[in-house]
Amino acid sequence: MRITRRARRTLYGFAGLAAIGLGLAIVATGRVGLELALVTQTPGAVTAEVLSTPTAPQPTLEPPASPTLSATSTAPRPTRTPLPTVAVGPTLTVGPTDIPTPDNPRFGGGSGRFTFVSERDGNPEIYTLSLDGTGLTRLTYSDADDLSPRYSPQGDQIAFRANRDDVRPALYVMAADGSRQRAVVADGHFNEFPAWWPDGTRLVFDSDALGPFQLFVVDLAGGGVTPVLPNVEPADDAVAAVSPDGARIAFQSRRAGDAYQIFTVAPDGADLVRLTFTSARNDHPAWSPDGGTLAFVSERLGGRDLFVMNADGTDQRALVVGQGEVRLPRFSPDGRWILFSSDRDGDLDVYVVSVDGAELRRLTDHPADDYSPDWEP
Repeated sequence: MRITRRARRTLYGFAGLAAIGLGLAIVATGRVGLELALVTQTPGAVTAEVLSTPTAPQPTLEPPASPTLSATSTAPRPTRTPLPTVAVGPTLTVGPTDIPTPDNPRFGGGSGRFTFVSERDGNPEIYTLSLDGTGLTRLTYSDADDLSPRYSPQGDQIAFRANRDDVRPALYVMAADGSRQRAVVADGHFNEFPAWWPDGTRLVFDSDALGPFQLFVVDLAGGGVTPVLPNVEPADDAVAAVSPDGARIAFQSRRAGDAYQIFTVAPDGADLVRLTFTSARNDHPAWSPDGGTLAFVSERLGGRDLFVMNADGTDQRALVVGQGEVRLPRFSPDGRWILFSSDRDGDLDVYVVSVDGAELRRLTDHPADDYSPDWEP
């Protein structure tokens, strides 16, 4: 419905004027493209309205420790390896009615559902949907933006970001059905992109709590927050993903220059390794279930395309090329499919592609933007 989409964007044009100030601030920090631009709102308390189950009181949070940051990195110097040859995959097309009808729940090896963010009810909220297009369920109800949903490894909880009580977003955790929502990091700083530790006890996220964005870990039981790289100068580190065995953290960083590149590091901050070496931006890393592969987004071919590589940075190859702006890929539980969002048809929808690039399917088809998907275990 092209007329509906154009009309919707015209109506949002007035609201866009109000967001110019915040948009300039985001551009100034070099963080444009991490996720959809935040919707501006008047500073002040915003009460989260949760249907059916009241929101639990926010716990008392321990403020992040303030580690001593050295001006010179003491971490091991990553060794640069030659840029792997990029094999461009076939150009894939998909029609507007190509909704898959998978054999639920075997498709993808999980529960047959995924979570995502949609603006179909006026502002970014979190939903779940079956892979066959049925059972749409809304999980969050607030006037604020609810973004970046991530299932816990056990599938019983969802971590997400929201700016409900301040214009600076906090991190929340809720049950997989949307109940028992509680803030876990709400310190007045810009906290975003939560990622679960394999045992479900901690979250890795990025924050500007100490200045430039860097990675932190929060213990969900005790509330303590610690930096991942306390002895390395911050350099806009963001969008972390923890390997299935907990041995490595992948993330994007601008420490190597103006464009984001993909790095991995040990949980204790040692063995920092750079994996991508292009003048173009590489970002949004995601681990495969076996820990042997990383999916990511790269601009090396001119657009924002979906790539995969081995966990050591070798064999970098394209899966989805020329299909709009790709964002935030996520592997299926069986490792055979990758969820992502793309604006190939004018607005953001959720797609799934096989890891060999042979099959590309659309999972949502709505005039509003649908993005930030994550596969339910």
